[in-house]
Amino acid sequence: MLEKEQLYVQMSDDELIQLIKNGNEELFDIIFQRYYVLAIKTIKDFYLKSYELEDLLQEARMVFLKVIHTYDSEKGHTFGNFYKLNLKHHIFSLVRKDMAKKRRLEKNAESLEGLLEKKEHMQHYILHGKEQLPTVELLQVREKLVDYQETLSGFEQRVFLNYIHHMEVEEIADKLECDLIQVKNALDRCKRKMKHLFD
Repeated sequence: MLEKEQLYVQMSDDELIQLIKNGNEELFDIIFQRYYVLAIKTIKDFYLKSYELEDLLQEARMVFLKVIHTYDSEKGHTFGNFYKLNLKHHIFSLVRKDMAKKRRLEKNAESLEGLLEKKEHMQHYILHGKEQLPTVELLQVREKLVDYQETLSGFEQRVFLNYIHHMEVEEIADKLECDLIQVKNALDRCKRKMKHLFD
């Protein structure tokens, strides 16, 4: 077995690619190791707040497998350049999604700030209910709003935003077409996360 593995290690990229295309995908790691440094360097050229390095490496591996199955040496690209180009395009796509998410969260934060300007203290509001409270300094919580929303899942964000716009849990459940218990559980998680952020 070791002799066979050594044989694979000594094969060219083109030979390994062909074997993988033919269904021998256990050879993937052998060829990926040759491009690991390239993947890391390409990844580190970008900053994505929503992704850890391990997440981006997983993305790089998925792109690598796709490239193996689409690579055609007769089209003039070396395999390495073809992979780098595809990986950059993929990361650009992730960056665009990340920026769109950030804009969405910032827009939501502006909406929350509007509520704060109406004298509703966000921390007390989400933790204890909807009673009117004395005015607090907006800057005390303003910078934490985007960070808070990033801790919420998509469903939790929808529940949270409806809740702070004075909807009852029954109304939220109807609007989101889900069970009442799902809304209550999501709201409980929102409260715990809010408490954790402000403690």
